[in-house]
Amino acid sequence: MEETVRSHDYLQLLETWLKPALQYVYIPPERSDFEVFGPGFNSWGVQTNQKGLAAFAVCAADPEFDESRARLSRDEVIEHALRMLRFSLESHVSNTFHCTDNTQWGHTWISGLGIERMMHGVSAIEEHLADRDGELLRRVLVSEALWLLDEHEVRGRLYAQGGNNRPESNMWNGALMLRTAAMYPDIERIDEIKEKGITFLINAVSVPEDEHSEKIIDGKPVRERFIGPNFFSSYALNHHGYLNTGYMVICLSNAAMLYFRFRQKGVDPPEALFNHIGDLWNLVKNLTFPDGRLARIGGDTRVRYCYCQDYCVPSWLFMEDYCEDDDCTAFEQGWLDTVETELKYNKTGLFLSERCSQLAQASPLYYTRLESDRACTLSMGAYWRRLLDIPGKTGEPSHGNGFSWHDEYHGSVVVRDRNSIASWTWDAAEKPQGMMLGLQQSNMAEWRENMAAEVRGEGSHCFQELISHTEQEFQGGFVTWGETAVHSREMTAEGQPDYCEFARQYIVCAALPCSGVMAVFQYVKTGDRTVCISSLKGIHIHVPNDVFNGNHRTYFAGDMRHEIVGNADRQETIPLQSKWVNVDNILGLAMLYGEGMLSLFRPGRRQIGLRHYPTPWNWRAGGMLYTDELCCPCVTETCVVPPETVLVDTGFIVQTGASKGQTAGFSEKAVVLHSGEGDLRGILVETASGALYMLVWSLNNSSLLTEEISVPGSAGRDLVSGETSEIQAGKIKIKLKPGSARLFEIQRRSSAEDIEKT
Repeated sequence: MEETVRSHDYLQLLETWLKPALQYVYIPPERSDFEVFGPGFNSWGVQTNQKGLAAFAVCAADPEFDESRARLSRDEVIEHALRMLRFSLESHVSNTFHCTDNTQWGHTWISGLGIERMMHGVSAIEEHLADRDGELLRRVLVSEALWLLDEHEVRGRLYAQGGNNRPESNMWNGALMLRTAAMYPDIERIDEIKEKGITFLINAVSVPEDEHSEKIIDGKPVRERFIGPNFFSSYALNHHGYLNTGYMVICLSNAAMLYFRFRQKGVDPPEALFNHIGDLWNLVKNLTFPDGRLARIGGDTRVRYCYCQDYCVPSWLFMEDYCEDDDCTAFEQGWLDTVETELKYNKTGLFLSERCSQLAQASPLYYTRLESDRACTLSMGAYWRRLLDIPGKTGEPSHGNGFSWHDEYHGSVVVRDRNSIASWTWDAAEKPQGMMLGLQQSNMAEWRENMAAEVRGEGSHCFQELISHTEQEFQGGFVTWGETAVHSREMTAEGQPDYCEFARQYIVCAALPCSGVMAVFQYVKTGDRTVCISSLKGIHIHVPNDVFNGNHRTYFAGDMRHEIVGNADRQETIPLQSKWVNVDNILGLAMLYGEGMLSLFRPGRRQIGLRHYPTPWNWRAGGMLYTDELCCPCVTETCVVPPETVLVDTGFIVQTGASKGQTAGFSEKAVVLHSGEGDLRGILVETASGALYMLVWSLNNSSLLTEEISVPGSAGRDLVSGETSEIQAGKIKIKLKPGSARLFEIQRRSSAEDIEKT
């Protein structure tokens, strides 16, 4: 049997971190016996300290703790953990001290989160707690549980708007109540606390069908405790207003924390803890690369490779133990390798000091919050793997032959096979966005308006508003099309009105069946007024070039080879003088129609960071991931554009697992089926297996389009409807509904027949 990931694998990473982390430890002048990791403010400052103390505590309690690697003695680390814990307990509203901002924390919807995340650390140093520590801990937990019982409503809503989408907080608040009841069975109103805790859990991973569910969980039908759905029936999650795969993980992670508390005590958890957990995990697992990195198909508003990604660790351990899912061990190992890569790159002992250096200056609170997330989750791995016999073995994850998923509300669709994953999401964090990557290329993943044209006006706030979208699935692939309105707001000139809408973007995206090939059409046109454009990038494919790929990419384009060092300190646009480009002999891009040649844009700074809304705070925080950008056109100087100007009219193919030669050949074989005039856009593509596909799209949004198209073969089968149309005299007659697209598989007369360019 292959070796399981060990507790020590986590511990070694933490040992390196402890001493450098002390630079962020603060001693309140009023209480020299207290310490706080981070600034010590209320809310996130309190939680940052709680997560930090958990990491120190787990290290101090581990029999294999290496004082020489940590450059701290065990006693010193225990003392730091105890001082941080005492600050946290004494500054709660139930006690007498205060946070560094002179407030007391607690009795909020989120105050239970930090408690839950620190409790494994408290358990680790339980033998070192003084009687007063235990009394204060009880006071805090009981106080929070009673406040949740009397003051905080259980809420559930599918949509983030209005603030009642509460899956993750329902999970951690229910967990806190049930943890408190288990730890202190003598407290008053314990039955009420348990019942409301279970109600919170029932309404964590809750779906619309639960409203009428007769399934008995913890003695009652689900419907009797149902308040509202927080997840769609598809298990899509609209948290923070977009398809948020990261918070699916946060829900799983908080379930894990309560699960392991009961597991450690040898007691069965409440059944409500597992409500829909298996279904949610099946989705999250299939949105995970083999090396453990999340495929964030709806994008992210926060720092890449952080926070939600960190909380995969307890989620994997939970699924490994509860579901006996051996694939989780490979995820663990891959993520530990990624963490170690960045840790060594930093050369400071801190986890994020290089990529997030600007953030550390802009917001020490936010920076230490991220450091503590990583430290805390690694400590969970170290503690639970040491304490419990969690099964699993290393090896390649076995996801099976295929997976597909669709959520209508977000316009999100995914297909994956043994080698690749393809996705498109309209209602994304920075909408819209697509991805086509090999499963072994997670370090090539970035979703910010990926495969959608970037159009920026004069304003400091530019974004795309979703107007319409349609998705159609078929075996092994999908086709989707939609429309966005481009806005530019917050102008610099005094009195200048915003461009509430200055352009429309139309996109078609098709994942060809089981081929590792995606075809995309983009069309962008300005409205009825003259506007200023500050940035225009058609095609727009991000290629991360930072820590996680060794800061180096090789681009092959035509006869040229470009060796590109990542994280460059100057902005430049490199003309590639080619209609095709291949990245690292593994990812191909072929531009099939459109004016100009491809360019490689290098921003000269890490441009991928918090949500693209450049408030002064966001601007100061900088970016935390560097990407090269493949574009055509690539306009980075401000220009004036007349009304009704077509800014982008292009079609391209992305191919995974392709060498430079295959990309060049792919580009040569593809056939454009229109002249660039009129409403029809179409291409004919032959995949590596020899299959032939035709993608066609009508730009016209008002009337049915009927066209005869010259193609080789005997017939064309619509992959969505299954309808077959004969090819007569070398032509196929197609009908397209206004603004719609269709994807056909072309049946050849003979396997030897060549594709002839029309």
